[in-house]
Amino acid sequence: MSRAQGVTLSDIAARTGVSKVTVSYVLNNRQTRVRISDATRERVLATAREMGYHPNALARALTRKRTDTITLVMQSPQVFRGGSGFMTEMMHGVVEAANALNFDLMLHTRSEPDAEAEARALTDGRSDGAILLRDRDDPLAARLSERGHPYVLVFSRSQEVSDAWFVDTDNVYGGRIAAEHLLGLGHRRIGFITGSAHSAAVVDRRAGFVDALRDAGCAPRPEWEARMHYAGDDVAPLLAMMRRPAGERPTALFAWSDDVARRAMNVLRDECGLRVPEDVSVIGFDGTEAVGERGSRPRLTSVAQPIERIAARGVELLAARVNNDDVAGESRQVLFPPALIERDSCCRAPVES
Repeated sequence: MSRAQGVTLSDIAARTGVSKVTVSYVLNNRQTRVRISDATRERVLATAREMGYHPNALARALTRKRTDTITLVMQSPQVFRGGSGFMTEMMHGVVEAANALNFDLMLHTRSEPDAEAEARALTDGRSDGAILLRDRDDPLAARLSERGHPYVLVFSRSQEVSDAWFVDTDNVYGGRIAAEHLLGLGHRRIGFITGSAHSAAVVDRRAGFVDALRDAGCAPRPEWEARMHYAGDDVAPLLAMMRRPAGERPTALFAWSDDVARRAMNVLRDECGLRVPEDVSVIGFDGTEAVGERGSRPRLTSVAQPIERIAARGVELLAARVNNDDVAGESRQVLFPPALIERDSCCRAPVES
């Protein structure tokens, strides 16, 4: 071990002629009742630099009972497949907020045998709290609640913990405005490209979509629903739906995410020989830059959610929990309103011959 690696607070105290406690206060920038002169503070800092002192992060964490690290917990490593625009913007929001609040970020993707084992891994002292992006029926939030470990759900909810802190979009309203936009263009045969039945976002978006159709007297039909969990998923269900005869297939599609909508447009064009929007109108959900003004052809109409703001707000709430800040009850469960962005992938329903 080199001399620099072995330098301790005692070594610096001996060199400067001050107490080890004083050295600790200076190097950790902590307040003390006894004023430490600027000259002493500078002498300690200069000596530490000269001797090549590097603080032991683990020892500091044990002393302070804080690591200044938070963990981002995803449902599985599969969420990073396919270059998702949503994942890019979500990660940017989390990282920027964590950096602004002086937290390091740890990514947890390891598969654990059960929720209890995962909760043990997340509460082993390596981080102060967790940002969870998990399924609505996932038990992890409940296990962390039992252990008193700070967490905040983002883009999700918990069925098991009614008072869980979360930041999300009003997905029910988002599904409704997507359906209403297509209905307003004269479409009555409207299909839905759904995702995981365990996803709070998917379930809520479908609920709002279906309610709007029923209010308009357009009962949803099971054969006009195809499942794609992510953009790289099997497209066979979509092909089966859209290769029906012209009068028996949807004239418009609402996809649960922008990534899936963009893949669907490619499939409609390349494998079904259908034009978007002349033959089929398509709406996505997320409003990501990846399918924005230059991200797709045609440009995708989308129900936009403020992805980076939601992610950042989740980190801010987690920081408040970690710091034991007083947060009003209504501010612990935050819903952002989505908004429709009209582009080129939708047009009036085709006139049937």
